[in-house]
Amino acid sequence: MASPSNSKPSKGSGSTKTAKEASSITKEAGQGDKAPVVPNSRRQDLAVRLFFVSLLVMGIGAFALWKALVSHLDDQMVAWGKPEAPPVVSTGSPGDAAKVKVLEEQITALQKQLDAWRRDQLTSQKELRESIERTASSRSAPVPAAAQPMGGVLDGQARPGVERTAEMVASITPTQAEFIQLKERNRITAYADEAIVTGLRKPLETIVEYIRGSGSPHLSEAAQAEYMRVVRMIQFYQREDPGFRLPVTELFKAENFRNEADLKPTHLFQLLADVKQPWEVRVRAAMLLKGSDAPETNAKLIAAIKEDPSLEVAKHAQIALEQRIQRRFRLLDIPAIDEWVKQQGQ
Repeated sequence: MASPSNSKPSKGSGSTKTAKEASSITKEAGQGDKAPVVPNSRRQDLAVRLFFVSLLVMGIGAFALWKALVSHLDDQMVAWGKPEAPPVVSTGSPGDAAKVKVLEEQITALQKQLDAWRRDQLTSQKELRESIERTASSRSAPVPAAAQPMGGVLDGQARPGVERTAEMVASITPTQAEFIQLKERNRITAYADEAIVTGLRKPLETIVEYIRGSGSPHLSEAAQAEYMRVVRMIQFYQREDPGFRLPVTELFKAENFRNEADLKPTHLFQLLADVKQPWEVRVRAAMLLKGSDAPETNAKLIAAIKEDPSLEVAKHAQIALEQRIQRRFRLLDIPAIDEWVKQQGQ
């Protein structure tokens, strides 16, 4: 009969063996379960790495492509900004060299022709400028006109006009002559405009000089047209103030004058002949001389018609003269007035 002490060890040894077997089976089972897990994680890590590597490669490729495009565009822009280079001719053979030489000679000949044309153009411009300058300075040598004085034209002192056109060069071209004539035509128009705006006699006398000695039928006709324009404007335009009266207290401070009725013909003669007085004062004096009984009144009015620097004064002096002698003349027709004076003397 076995004792209790003997039975326990056997039981314990069996339990121990069973536990070891179970442990070994568990390890084997655990090892069998973990074997397929380890390769899957490695594959996932490898896939992630490959993905990032592919992204990096794609980024590098895109950057390289972008740099290449930018460099190509820069080259194109530089090429567009530069002039095209002349074509390179191959000189590999003697025939090609001869062709290149012929082309160079032709280019040299064309360049010489172009330089000669430029020199001729500069010379023509210089000659034209000198001709214009001579034309502008031609007044220094007056030449009396061969024609008789033209009746009804104002000349200031009944003198013939002077030559207005300069001596032209024999080799002047028709284009240059036409240009000079056009410049003179514009000059005549400018004189007429000045006479109309200012009412001065000097520009109109210059127009008369063109009429008498221009040397060109075209300029003479143009001057006559401008003269008639000025005379018509002076004749019908009222420049003076109808309500203007002489300031007798200021003009004659030493005299005890109060109004125009106190003035005598001698005082009016003094005002009419004094060119330092305003033209309004001289016009009013000419108008008041219509009723003068002094014998020299007509002579004073005729002197104002011929010599006064203001066309307004000359116009009103002629109106006063016509009302006194009951005779009409064309405006500023000095030759007709001189003829009338000559008849009266005879």
